Amino acid sequence: MARGCGATVGLVLLGLGLALAVIVLAVVLSRHQAPCGPQAFAHAAVAADSKVCSDIGRAILQQQGSPVDATIAALVCTSVVNPQSMGLGGGVIFTIYNVTTGKVEVINARETVPAHHAPSLLDRCAQALPLGRGAQWIGVPGELRGYAEAHRRHGRLPWAQLFQPTIALLRGGHVVAPVLSQFLHNGFLRPSLQASTLRQLFFNGTEPLRPQDPLPWPALATTLETVATEGAEVFYTGRLGQMLVEDIAKEGSQLTLQDLAKFQPEVVDALEVPLGDYTLYSPPPPAGGAILSFILNVLRGFNFSAESVARPEGRVNMYHHLVETLKFARGQRWRLGDPRSHPKLQNASRDLLEETLAQLIRQQIDGRGDHQLSHYSLAEAWGHGTGTSHVSVLGEDGSAVAATSTINTPFGAMVYSPRTGIILNNELLDLCERCPRGSGTTPLPVNGDRVSGAPGGCWPPVPGERSPSSMVPSILISKAQGSKLVIGGAGGELIISAVAQERWGELPYPQHPLLLLNWPHRSLQPSIALLEERGSEMPTRPHHVSRPGRPIVT
Repeated sequence: MARGCGATVGLVLLGLGLALAVIVLAVVLSRHQAPCGPQAFAHAAVAADSKVCSDIGRAILQQQGSPVDATIAALVCTSVVNPQSMGLGGGVIFTIYNVTTGKVEVINARETVPAHHAPSLLDRCAQALPLGRGAQWIGVPGELRGYAEAHRRHGRLPWAQLFQPTIALLRGGHVVAPVLSQFLHNGFLRPSLQASTLRQLFFNGTEPLRPQDPLPWPALATTLETVATEGAEVFYTGRLGQMLVEDIAKEGSQLTLQDLAKFQPEVVDALEVPLGDYTLYSPPPPAGGAILSFILNVLRGFNFSAESVARPEGRVNMYHHLVETLKFARGQRWRLGDPRSHPKLQNASRDLLEETLAQLIRQQIDGRGDHQLSHYSLAEAWGHGTGTSHVSVLGEDGSAVAATSTINTPFGAMVYSPRTGIILNNELLDLCERCPRGSGTTPLPVNGDRVSGAPGGCWPPVPGERSPSSMVPSILISKAQGSKLVIGGAGGELIISAVAQERWGELPYPQHPLLLLNWPHRSLQPSIALLEERGSEMPTRPHHVSRPGRPIVT
Protein backbone atom coordinates (compact mmCIF):
# COMPACT_ATOMS: atom_id res chain seq x y z
CA MET A 1 0.00 0.00 0.00
CA ALA A 2 1.21 3.48 -0.80
CA ARG A 3 0.74 6.60 1.22
CA GLY A 4 0.35 10.11 -0.11
CA CYS A 5 1.47 13.15 1.85
CA GLY A 6 -1.32 13.99 4.28
CA ALA A 7 -3.64 11.24 3.06
CA THR A 8 -3.66 7.51 2.64
CA VAL A 9 -3.70 6.26 -0.93
CA GLY A 10 -3.97 2.54 -1.52
CA LEU A 11 -3.48 1.01 -4.92
CA VAL A 12 -3.34 -2.75 -4.83
CA LEU A 13 -3.16 -5.12 -7.76
CA LEU A 14 -3.62 -8.76 -6.89
CA GLY A 15 -2.51 -11.20 -9.56
CA LEU A 16 -3.60 -14.80 -9.13
CA GLY A 17 -3.43 -17.23 -12.00
CA LEU A 18 -0.84 -19.20 -13.91
CA ALA A 19 1.61 -16.40 -13.21
CA LEU A 20 1.63 -13.64 -10.65
CA ALA A 21 1.05 -10.16 -11.96
CA VAL A 22 3.64 -7.53 -11.18
CA ILE A 23 2.61 -4.70 -8.89
CA VAL A 24 3.73 -1.39 -10.35
CA LEU A 25 3.08 2.10 -9.04
CA ALA A 26 3.85 4.87 -11.49
CA VAL A 27 3.99 8.22 -9.73
CA VAL A 28 3.47 11.80 -10.82
CA LEU A 29 5.64 14.11 -8.74
CA SER A 30 6.04 17.85 -8.67
CA ARG A 31 9.56 19.20 -8.86
CA HIS A 32 8.77 21.62 -6.06
CA GLN A 33 6.98 19.17 -3.80
CA ALA A 34 8.57 18.48 -0.45
CA PRO A 35 9.85 14.90 -0.37
CA CYS A 36 7.54 12.31 1.12
CA GLY A 37 8.37 8.97 2.69
CA PRO A 38 9.82 6.07 0.72
CA GLN A 39 6.37 4.73 -0.26
CA ALA A 40 4.63 8.08 -0.61
CA PHE A 41 3.18 9.75 -3.69
CA ALA A 42 2.84 13.50 -3.83
CA HIS A 43 0.24 13.88 -6.54
CA ALA A 44 -1.17 10.81 -8.24
CA ALA A 45 -0.51 7.17 -9.03
CA VAL A 46 -1.24 4.44 -11.56
CA ALA A 47 -1.08 0.68 -10.94
CA ALA A 48 -1.30 -1.69 -13.91
CA ASP A 49 0.07 -5.21 -14.22
CA SER A 50 3.18 -4.14 -16.16
CA LYS A 51 5.61 -1.26 -15.87
CA VAL A 52 5.22 -0.18 -19.48
CA CYS A 53 1.42 0.17 -19.13
CA SER A 54 1.72 1.92 -15.76
CA ASP A 55 4.14 4.36 -17.39
CA ILE A 56 1.69 5.02 -20.20
CA GLY A 57 -1.06 5.77 -17.67
CA ARG A 58 1.32 8.07 -15.77
CA ALA A 59 2.19 9.96 -18.96
CA ILE A 60 -1.50 10.57 -19.64
CA LEU A 61 -1.91 12.09 -16.17
CA GLN A 62 1.15 14.26 -16.77
CA GLN A 63 -0.52 15.51 -19.94
CA GLN A 64 -3.40 16.73 -17.73
CA GLY A 65 -5.55 13.74 -18.53
CA SER A 66 -8.24 12.58 -16.11
CA PRO A 67 -7.98 9.34 -14.10
CA VAL A 68 -10.39 7.77 -16.60
CA ASP A 69 -8.14 8.85 -19.48
CA ALA A 70 -5.15 7.23 -17.75
CA THR A 71 -7.12 4.07 -17.05
CA ILE A 72 -8.23 3.66 -20.67
CA ALA A 73 -4.69 4.24 -21.96
CA ALA A 74 -3.28 1.67 -19.51
CA LEU A 75 -5.95 -0.88 -20.46
CA VAL A 76 -5.30 -0.45 -24.20
CA CYS A 77 -1.63 -1.05 -23.47
CA THR A 78 -2.38 -4.13 -21.36
CA SER A 79 -4.36 -5.65 -24.23
CA VAL A 80 -1.07 -5.76 -26.14
CA VAL A 81 1.37 -6.62 -23.34
CA ASN A 82 -0.84 -9.28 -21.68
CA PRO A 83 -3.27 -10.37 -24.42
CA GLN A 84 -3.88 -13.67 -22.64
CA SER A 85 -5.90 -11.75 -20.05
CA MET A 86 -7.82 -8.98 -21.81
CA GLY A 87 -8.35 -7.10 -25.05
CA LEU A 88 -10.78 -5.44 -27.43
CA GLY A 89 -12.58 -8.76 -27.82
CA GLY A 90 -13.59 -8.84 -24.15
CA GLY A 91 -15.38 -6.73 -21.56
CA VAL A 92 -14.63 -4.29 -18.76
CA ILE A 93 -16.10 -2.90 -15.54
CA PHE A 94 -15.21 0.59 -14.26
CA THR A 95 -15.85 1.85 -10.74
CA ILE A 96 -15.35 5.63 -10.81
CA TYR A 97 -15.21 8.09 -7.89
CA ASN A 98 -15.79 11.73 -8.85
CA VAL A 99 -14.36 13.88 -6.07
CA THR A 100 -16.27 16.96 -7.27
CA THR A 101 -19.71 15.37 -6.93
CA GLY A 102 -18.75 12.85 -4.24
CA LYS A 103 -20.54 10.15 -6.26
CA VAL A 104 -19.36 6.71 -7.29
CA GLU A 105 -20.73 5.07 -10.42
CA VAL A 106 -20.16 1.78 -12.19
CA ILE A 107 -19.94 1.28 -15.94
CA ASN A 108 -20.52 -2.38 -16.72
CA ALA A 109 -19.43 -3.21 -20.25
CA ARG A 110 -19.07 -6.94 -19.77
CA GLU A 111 -19.90 -9.18 -22.71
CA THR A 112 -23.51 -10.24 -23.35
CA VAL A 113 -25.26 -13.29 -24.78
CA PRO A 114 -25.79 -12.82 -28.55
CA ALA A 115 -29.22 -13.15 -30.14
CA HIS A 116 -28.32 -16.56 -31.56
CA HIS A 117 -26.26 -19.12 -29.71
CA ALA A 118 -25.73 -22.85 -29.95
CA PRO A 119 -28.80 -24.90 -29.00
CA SER A 120 -28.51 -26.46 -25.54
CA LEU A 121 -25.23 -24.60 -25.11
CA LEU A 122 -24.99 -25.32 -21.40
CA ASP A 123 -25.28 -29.06 -22.01
CA ARG A 124 -21.76 -28.77 -23.45
CA CYS A 125 -20.18 -27.41 -20.27
CA ALA A 126 -18.63 -30.70 -19.16
CA GLN A 127 -16.79 -31.07 -22.47
CA ALA A 128 -15.77 -27.40 -22.71
CA LEU A 129 -14.39 -26.74 -19.24
CA PRO A 130 -11.95 -25.65 -18.03
CA LEU A 131 -10.73 -23.78 -21.13
CA GLY A 132 -13.94 -23.14 -23.05
CA ARG A 133 -12.24 -23.15 -26.41
CA GLY A 134 -14.44 -22.50 -29.43
CA ALA A 135 -16.61 -19.87 -31.08
CA GLN A 136 -19.83 -21.08 -29.42
CA TRP A 137 -18.68 -19.50 -26.13
CA ILE A 138 -18.11 -16.00 -27.54
CA GLY A 139 -20.13 -13.19 -25.97
CA VAL A 140 -20.76 -9.80 -27.59
CA PRO A 141 -17.58 -7.77 -26.86
CA GLY A 142 -18.18 -4.66 -24.76
CA GLU A 143 -14.66 -3.35 -24.16
CA LEU A 144 -14.58 -0.48 -26.64
CA ARG A 145 -18.07 0.84 -25.91
CA GLY A 146 -17.14 0.69 -22.25
CA TYR A 147 -14.12 2.88 -22.94
CA ALA A 148 -16.21 5.26 -25.04
CA GLU A 149 -18.87 5.64 -22.34
CA ALA A 150 -16.29 6.22 -19.61
CA HIS A 151 -14.48 8.78 -21.78
CA ARG A 152 -17.72 10.55 -22.69
CA ARG A 153 -18.64 10.92 -19.03
CA HIS A 154 -15.24 11.53 -17.44
CA GLY A 155 -12.60 12.02 -20.15
CA ARG A 156 -10.54 15.17 -20.59
CA LEU A 157 -8.01 14.52 -23.34
CA PRO A 158 -8.95 13.78 -26.98
CA TRP A 159 -9.97 10.17 -27.52
CA ALA A 160 -7.23 9.50 -30.07
CA GLN A 161 -4.51 10.60 -27.65
CA LEU A 162 -5.29 7.64 -25.38
CA PHE A 163 -4.41 5.13 -28.11
CA GLN A 164 -1.24 6.70 -29.49
CA PRO A 165 1.25 5.29 -26.92
CA THR A 166 0.15 1.70 -27.58
CA ILE A 167 0.11 2.22 -31.35
CA ALA A 168 3.68 3.47 -31.06
CA LEU A 169 4.53 0.40 -28.96
CA LEU A 170 3.19 -1.92 -31.65
CA ARG A 171 4.76 -0.02 -34.54
CA GLY A 172 8.11 0.27 -32.78
CA GLY A 173 9.17 -3.36 -32.56
CA HIS A 174 6.95 -4.92 -29.90
CA VAL A 175 8.34 -8.02 -28.17
CA VAL A 176 6.88 -10.86 -26.09
CA ALA A 177 6.56 -10.06 -22.38
CA PRO A 178 7.79 -12.69 -19.89
CA VAL A 179 4.31 -13.32 -18.45
CA LEU A 180 2.81 -13.88 -21.90
CA SER A 181 5.60 -16.32 -22.69
CA GLN A 182 4.84 -18.27 -19.51
CA PHE A 183 1.26 -18.73 -20.65
CA LEU A 184 2.35 -19.73 -24.17
CA HIS A 185 4.69 -22.38 -22.77
CA ASN A 186 2.26 -23.71 -20.19
CA GLY A 187 1.95 -27.45 -20.72
CA PHE A 188 -1.83 -27.41 -20.34
CA LEU A 189 -2.52 -24.45 -22.64
CA ARG A 190 0.09 -25.09 -25.33
CA PRO A 191 -1.63 -27.93 -27.24
CA SER A 192 -4.89 -26.00 -27.47
CA LEU A 193 -3.11 -22.83 -28.56
CA GLN A 194 -1.18 -24.70 -31.20
CA ALA A 195 -4.40 -26.19 -32.59
CA SER A 196 -6.17 -22.81 -32.69
CA THR A 197 -6.05 -19.81 -35.00
CA LEU A 198 -3.82 -18.09 -32.41
CA ARG A 199 -0.95 -20.23 -33.68
CA GLN A 200 -0.35 -17.75 -36.51
CA LEU A 201 0.18 -14.97 -33.96
CA PHE A 202 2.04 -16.61 -31.07
CA PHE A 203 4.03 -19.48 -32.62
CA ASN A 204 7.17 -19.62 -34.70
CA GLY A 205 6.53 -22.81 -36.60
CA THR A 206 5.77 -25.40 -33.92
CA GLU A 207 7.39 -23.47 -31.08
CA PRO A 208 5.65 -20.80 -28.98
CA LEU A 209 7.37 -17.43 -28.83
CA ARG A 210 9.83 -16.80 -26.03
CA PRO A 211 10.48 -13.70 -23.92
CA GLN A 212 11.84 -10.79 -25.99
CA ASP A 213 11.01 -12.50 -29.28
CA PRO A 214 9.57 -10.03 -31.81
CA LEU A 215 5.76 -10.01 -31.78
CA PRO A 216 4.63 -8.30 -34.98
CA TRP A 217 0.94 -7.47 -34.76
CA PRO A 218 0.19 -5.13 -37.66
CA ALA A 219 -3.51 -6.00 -37.84
CA LEU A 220 -4.10 -4.86 -34.24
CA ALA A 221 -2.01 -1.72 -34.78
CA THR A 222 -4.19 -0.83 -37.76
CA THR A 223 -7.35 -1.55 -35.75
CA LEU A 224 -6.19 0.75 -32.92
CA GLU A 225 -5.37 3.47 -35.44
CA THR A 226 -8.82 3.15 -36.97
CA VAL A 227 -10.57 3.26 -33.58
CA ALA A 228 -8.44 6.22 -32.51
CA THR A 229 -9.41 8.16 -35.63
CA GLU A 230 -13.03 7.11 -36.13
CA GLY A 231 -14.15 6.19 -32.61
CA ALA A 232 -15.59 3.04 -31.10
CA GLU A 233 -18.55 2.97 -33.46
CA VAL A 234 -16.38 1.79 -36.33
CA PHE A 235 -16.21 -1.49 -34.39
CA TYR A 236 -19.90 -1.69 -33.46
CA THR A 237 -21.57 -0.45 -36.63
CA GLY A 238 -18.79 -0.11 -39.19
CA ARG A 239 -16.21 -1.96 -41.22
CA LEU A 240 -14.12 -3.25 -38.30
CA GLY A 241 -17.14 -5.01 -36.86
CA GLN A 242 -18.03 -6.44 -40.24
CA MET A 243 -14.52 -7.83 -40.71
CA LEU A 244 -14.51 -9.36 -37.25
CA VAL A 245 -17.91 -11.02 -37.72
CA GLU A 246 -16.83 -12.47 -41.08
CA ASP A 247 -13.53 -13.75 -39.67
CA ILE A 248 -14.98 -15.57 -36.69
CA ALA A 249 -17.92 -16.97 -38.69
CA LYS A 250 -15.31 -19.21 -40.32
CA GLU A 251 -14.69 -20.62 -36.81
CA GLY A 252 -18.41 -21.31 -36.28
CA SER A 253 -19.44 -18.10 -34.52
CA GLN A 254 -23.05 -16.92 -34.80
CA LEU A 255 -22.21 -13.37 -33.68
CA THR A 256 -23.68 -10.74 -36.02
CA LEU A 257 -23.14 -7.07 -36.73
CA GLN A 258 -26.63 -6.55 -35.27
CA ASP A 259 -25.41 -8.05 -31.97
CA LEU A 260 -22.56 -5.55 -31.94
CA ALA A 261 -24.83 -2.63 -32.80
CA LYS A 262 -27.28 -3.49 -30.01
CA PHE A 263 -24.65 -3.72 -27.29
CA GLN A 264 -24.86 -0.99 -24.67
CA PRO A 265 -22.85 -0.58 -21.47
CA GLU A 266 -24.87 -0.29 -18.28
CA VAL A 267 -24.28 2.75 -16.05
CA VAL A 268 -25.45 2.20 -12.47
CA ASP A 269 -24.77 3.44 -8.97
CA ALA A 270 -22.13 1.51 -7.11
CA LEU A 271 -23.12 -0.69 -4.21
CA GLU A 272 -22.58 1.40 -1.10
CA VAL A 273 -21.87 -0.53 2.08
CA PRO A 274 -20.85 1.18 5.36
CA LEU A 275 -17.96 -0.56 7.11
CA GLY A 276 -17.04 1.28 10.27
CA ASP A 277 -15.58 4.68 9.37
CA TYR A 278 -15.28 3.59 5.76
CA THR A 279 -17.70 3.16 2.89
CA LEU A 280 -17.14 0.38 0.39
CA TYR A 281 -18.14 1.06 -3.23
CA SER A 282 -18.20 -1.90 -5.59
CA PRO A 283 -20.09 -3.09 -8.70
CA PRO A 284 -23.55 -4.64 -8.23
CA PRO A 285 -24.70 -7.96 -9.74
CA PRO A 286 -23.95 -9.60 -12.03
CA ALA A 287 -20.48 -8.44 -10.85
CA GLY A 288 -19.09 -9.66 -7.53
CA GLY A 289 -19.43 -6.62 -5.27
CA ALA A 290 -22.38 -8.03 -3.35
CA ILE A 291 -20.48 -11.23 -2.52
CA LEU A 292 -17.48 -9.17 -1.40
CA SER A 293 -19.72 -7.09 0.87
CA PHE A 294 -21.30 -10.27 2.23
CA ILE A 295 -17.89 -11.72 3.16
CA LEU A 296 -16.82 -8.55 4.95
CA ASN A 297 -20.15 -8.32 6.79
CA VAL A 298 -19.88 -11.89 8.04
CA LEU A 299 -16.27 -11.45 9.16
CA ARG A 300 -17.04 -8.18 10.92
CA GLY A 301 -19.52 -9.95 13.16
CA PHE A 302 -16.86 -12.23 14.63
CA ASN A 303 -15.23 -9.23 16.35
CA PHE A 304 -11.64 -10.36 15.99
CA SER A 305 -9.19 -8.22 17.93
CA ALA A 306 -5.44 -7.84 18.17
CA GLU A 307 -5.56 -9.72 21.45
CA SER A 308 -7.70 -12.55 20.12
CA VAL A 309 -5.27 -13.36 17.28
CA ALA A 310 -2.05 -12.79 19.22
CA ARG A 311 -1.73 -16.45 20.21
CA PRO A 312 -1.54 -19.44 17.84
CA GLU A 313 -4.95 -20.79 18.85
CA GLY A 314 -6.46 -17.39 18.14
CA ARG A 315 -4.94 -17.34 14.67
CA VAL A 316 -6.23 -20.86 14.03
CA ASN A 317 -9.70 -19.66 14.97
CA MET A 318 -9.43 -16.62 12.70
CA TYR A 319 -8.31 -18.68 9.71
CA HIS A 320 -11.01 -21.23 10.33
CA HIS A 321 -13.75 -18.60 10.33
CA LEU A 322 -12.29 -16.97 7.24
CA VAL A 323 -12.16 -20.19 5.23
CA GLU A 324 -15.66 -21.19 6.33
CA THR A 325 -16.97 -17.74 5.36
CA LEU A 326 -15.43 -18.10 1.90
CA LYS A 327 -17.13 -21.49 1.47
CA PHE A 328 -20.51 -20.05 2.39
CA ALA A 329 -19.88 -17.11 0.06
CA ARG A 330 -19.31 -19.53 -2.81
CA GLY A 331 -22.65 -21.10 -2.03
CA GLN A 332 -24.35 -17.72 -2.46
CA ARG A 333 -22.96 -16.94 -5.92
CA TRP A 334 -26.21 -18.00 -7.56
CA ARG A 335 -27.53 -14.61 -6.42
CA LEU A 336 -25.25 -12.87 -8.94
CA GLY A 337 -27.44 -13.61 -11.94
CA ASP A 338 -28.09 -10.63 -14.19
CA PRO A 339 -31.09 -8.85 -12.60
CA ARG A 340 -32.08 -7.32 -15.94
CA SER A 341 -32.48 -10.74 -17.53
CA HIS A 342 -33.71 -12.48 -14.35
CA PRO A 343 -35.68 -9.86 -12.37
CA LYS A 344 -36.66 -12.36 -9.68
CA LEU A 345 -33.02 -12.52 -8.60
CA GLN A 346 -32.99 -8.85 -7.60
CA ASN A 347 -34.33 -9.46 -4.10
CA ALA A 348 -32.02 -12.45 -3.70
CA SER A 349 -28.96 -10.32 -4.46
CA ARG A 350 -30.07 -7.59 -2.03
CA ASP A 351 -30.06 -10.18 0.77
CA LEU A 352 -26.28 -10.35 0.43
CA LEU A 353 -26.04 -6.79 1.76
CA GLU A 354 -28.26 -7.38 4.78
CA GLU A 355 -27.18 -8.26 8.30
CA THR A 356 -29.94 -10.88 8.47
CA LEU A 357 -28.19 -13.21 6.02
CA ALA A 358 -24.75 -12.50 7.53
CA GLN A 359 -26.04 -13.43 10.97
CA LEU A 360 -27.65 -16.61 9.64
CA ILE A 361 -24.34 -17.67 8.13
CA ARG A 362 -22.39 -16.87 11.31
CA GLN A 363 -24.75 -19.12 13.24
CA GLN A 364 -23.96 -22.00 10.88
CA ILE A 365 -20.17 -21.70 11.29
CA ASP A 366 -19.02 -24.08 14.01
CA GLY A 367 -15.70 -25.66 14.89
CA ARG A 368 -15.71 -28.07 11.98
CA GLY A 369 -14.17 -27.44 8.58
CA ASP A 370 -15.14 -30.70 6.90
CA HIS A 371 -18.89 -30.38 6.42
CA GLN A 372 -20.63 -31.84 3.41
CA LEU A 373 -21.08 -29.48 0.47
CA SER A 374 -24.79 -29.18 1.19
CA HIS A 375 -23.96 -27.45 4.48
CA TYR A 376 -22.72 -24.48 2.43
CA SER A 377 -25.50 -24.70 -0.19
CA LEU A 378 -22.87 -25.95 -2.63
CA ALA A 379 -23.12 -28.47 -5.41
CA GLU A 380 -20.13 -29.95 -7.18
CA ALA A 381 -18.87 -26.91 -9.03
CA TRP A 382 -17.30 -26.43 -12.41
CA GLY A 383 -13.65 -25.48 -12.03
CA HIS A 384 -12.02 -22.63 -13.87
CA GLY A 385 -10.56 -19.52 -12.37
CA THR A 386 -7.73 -17.67 -14.04
CA GLY A 387 -7.59 -14.62 -16.26
CA THR A 388 -8.44 -10.91 -16.18
CA SER A 389 -6.40 -7.77 -15.65
CA HIS A 390 -6.82 -4.74 -13.41
CA VAL A 391 -5.84 -1.06 -13.36
CA SER A 392 -6.14 1.33 -10.40
CA VAL A 393 -5.67 5.09 -10.79
CA LEU A 394 -5.77 7.95 -8.28
CA GLY A 395 -5.86 11.47 -9.67
CA GLU A 396 -4.30 14.58 -8.21
CA ASP A 397 -7.71 15.94 -7.20
CA GLY A 398 -8.60 12.76 -5.32
CA SER A 399 -10.80 11.23 -8.02
CA ALA A 400 -10.22 7.52 -8.44
CA VAL A 401 -10.85 4.69 -10.90
CA ALA A 402 -10.73 0.93 -10.42
CA ALA A 403 -11.18 -1.02 -13.67
CA THR A 404 -11.08 -4.76 -14.30
CA SER A 405 -11.07 -6.19 -17.82
CA THR A 406 -11.16 -9.73 -19.16
CA ILE A 407 -11.56 -12.14 -22.04
CA ASN A 408 -12.34 -14.75 -19.35
CA THR A 409 -10.04 -17.79 -19.34
CA PRO A 410 -6.49 -17.46 -20.72
CA PHE A 411 -6.70 -16.42 -24.38
CA GLY A 412 -10.51 -16.47 -24.18
CA ALA A 413 -12.16 -18.70 -26.77
CA MET A 414 -8.78 -19.07 -28.58
CA VAL A 415 -10.51 -17.63 -31.63
CA TYR A 416 -8.57 -14.98 -33.55
CA SER A 417 -9.76 -12.45 -36.11
CA PRO A 418 -6.74 -12.11 -38.43
CA ARG A 419 -7.99 -9.02 -40.24
CA THR A 420 -8.64 -7.02 -37.05
CA GLY A 421 -5.98 -8.59 -34.81
CA ILE A 422 -8.56 -9.18 -32.06
CA ILE A 423 -8.69 -12.21 -29.74
CA LEU A 424 -12.25 -13.16 -28.78
CA ASN A 425 -13.61 -13.87 -25.31
CA ASN A 426 -15.34 -17.03 -24.07
CA GLU A 427 -17.57 -15.27 -21.56
CA LEU A 428 -20.58 -17.54 -22.07
CA LEU A 429 -18.57 -20.24 -20.31
CA ASP A 430 -19.34 -18.49 -17.01
CA LEU A 431 -23.00 -19.42 -17.45
CA CYS A 432 -21.95 -23.03 -16.79
CA GLU A 433 -21.59 -22.02 -13.16
CA ARG A 434 -25.35 -22.24 -12.66
CA CYS A 435 -25.41 -25.81 -13.92
CA PRO A 436 -24.25 -28.40 -11.37
CA ARG A 437 -22.56 -31.38 -12.93
CA GLY A 438 -25.05 -33.78 -14.41
CA SER A 439 -27.88 -31.27 -14.75
CA GLY A 440 -29.30 -30.48 -18.15
CA THR A 441 -30.64 -27.21 -19.42
CA THR A 442 -34.02 -26.76 -17.76
CA PRO A 443 -36.13 -23.91 -19.17
CA LEU A 444 -37.81 -23.16 -15.84
CA PRO A 445 -38.30 -19.74 -14.23
CA VAL A 446 -35.77 -18.77 -11.58
CA ASN A 447 -37.03 -19.10 -8.03
CA GLY A 448 -35.64 -15.82 -6.80
CA ASP A 449 -37.36 -16.12 -3.43
CA ARG A 450 -35.22 -19.00 -2.28
CA VAL A 451 -32.71 -17.89 0.37
CA SER A 452 -31.03 -21.07 1.53
CA GLY A 453 -29.41 -22.04 -1.76
CA ALA A 454 -29.36 -21.88 -5.51
CA PRO A 455 -32.55 -22.42 -7.50
CA GLY A 456 -32.84 -25.85 -9.00
CA GLY A 457 -32.23 -26.70 -12.62
CA CYS A 458 -30.06 -25.00 -15.20
CA TRP A 459 -31.92 -22.24 -16.93
CA PRO A 460 -30.85 -21.33 -20.49
CA PRO A 461 -29.04 -18.17 -21.64
CA VAL A 462 -31.11 -15.07 -22.41
CA PRO A 463 -30.02 -12.76 -25.27
CA GLY A 464 -28.49 -9.64 -23.79
CA GLU A 465 -27.73 -11.35 -20.46
CA ARG A 466 -24.40 -10.73 -18.75
CA SER A 467 -22.70 -13.66 -17.05
CA PRO A 468 -22.08 -13.64 -13.29
CA SER A 469 -18.62 -12.37 -12.49
CA SER A 470 -16.04 -12.34 -9.71
CA MET A 471 -14.74 -8.98 -10.92
CA VAL A 472 -14.84 -6.43 -8.10
CA PRO A 473 -13.08 -3.18 -9.04
CA SER A 474 -13.71 -1.29 -5.81
CA ILE A 475 -13.00 1.89 -3.91
CA LEU A 476 -12.96 2.19 -0.13
CA ILE A 477 -13.34 5.74 1.16
CA SER A 478 -13.15 7.34 4.59
CA LYS A 479 -14.16 10.95 4.04
CA ALA A 480 -13.50 11.77 7.68
CA GLN A 481 -9.90 10.60 7.41
CA GLY A 482 -9.43 11.65 3.82
CA SER A 483 -8.18 8.20 2.84
CA LYS A 484 -8.90 5.86 -0.04
CA LEU A 485 -8.13 2.32 -1.12
CA VAL A 486 -8.41 1.70 -4.87
CA ILE A 487 -8.32 -2.04 -5.43
CA GLY A 488 -9.08 -4.91 -7.73
CA GLY A 489 -7.68 -8.24 -8.75
CA ALA A 490 -6.86 -10.68 -11.52
CA GLY A 491 -7.43 -14.38 -11.12
CA GLY A 492 -10.98 -15.29 -11.99
CA GLU A 493 -12.80 -16.95 -9.12
CA LEU A 494 -9.95 -16.18 -6.69
CA ILE A 495 -10.44 -12.41 -7.07
CA ILE A 496 -13.12 -12.01 -4.41
CA SER A 497 -11.31 -13.93 -1.68
CA ALA A 498 -8.05 -12.10 -2.37
CA VAL A 499 -9.62 -8.65 -2.45
CA ALA A 500 -11.69 -9.39 0.66
CA GLN A 501 -8.60 -10.28 2.66
CA GLU A 502 -6.59 -7.31 1.41
CA ARG A 503 -9.48 -5.01 2.23
CA TRP A 504 -10.06 -6.67 5.60
CA GLY A 505 -6.52 -5.63 6.48
CA GLU A 506 -7.31 -1.98 5.66
CA LEU A 507 -10.57 -1.79 7.61
CA PRO A 508 -10.66 -0.72 11.25
CA TYR A 509 -10.67 -4.34 12.37
CA PRO A 510 -7.46 -5.51 14.04
CA GLN A 511 -5.63 -7.98 11.85
CA HIS A 512 -2.64 -10.19 12.44
CA PRO A 513 0.15 -9.69 9.86
CA LEU A 514 0.19 -13.42 9.19
CA LEU A 515 -3.04 -13.15 7.24
CA LEU A 516 -1.27 -10.98 4.69
CA LEU A 517 1.52 -13.55 4.38
CA ASN A 518 -0.66 -16.63 3.85
CA TRP A 519 -3.92 -16.04 1.99
CA PRO A 520 -6.43 -18.87 2.02
CA HIS A 521 -8.95 -19.03 -0.82
CA ARG A 522 -12.07 -21.08 -1.31
CA SER A 523 -10.87 -23.18 -4.19
CA LEU A 524 -12.46 -24.26 -7.45
CA GLN A 525 -13.29 -27.52 -5.70
CA PRO A 526 -15.75 -26.48 -3.00
CA SER A 527 -14.35 -28.80 -0.33
CA ILE A 528 -10.74 -27.64 -0.69
CA ALA A 529 -9.11 -24.41 0.46
CA LEU A 530 -6.19 -23.10 -1.57
CA LEU A 531 -3.31 -21.47 0.25
CA GLU A 532 -1.35 -18.69 -1.43
CA GLU A 533 1.85 -18.83 0.59
CA ARG A 534 3.51 -15.55 1.48
CA GLY A 535 5.15 -16.78 4.65
CA SER A 536 6.07 -20.02 6.37
CA GLU A 537 3.32 -20.43 8.96
CA MET A 538 -0.28 -21.51 8.39
CA PRO A 539 -2.13 -22.54 11.54
CA THR A 540 -4.95 -24.94 10.75
CA ARG A 541 -7.72 -27.05 12.10
CA PRO A 542 -9.34 -29.82 10.05
CA HIS A 543 -9.72 -28.42 6.53
CA HIS A 544 -8.74 -29.78 3.17
CA VAL A 545 -5.86 -27.46 2.23
CA SER A 546 -3.97 -27.40 -1.04
CA ARG A 547 -0.85 -25.41 -1.78
CA PRO A 548 -0.27 -24.97 -5.53
CA GLY A 549 1.55 -28.06 -6.77
CA ARG A 550 1.45 -29.75 -3.34
CA PRO A 551 -1.96 -31.17 -2.38
CA ILE A 552 -2.13 -31.43 1.41
CA VAL A 553 -4.78 -32.62 3.80
CA THR A 554 -4.32 -31.33 7.33
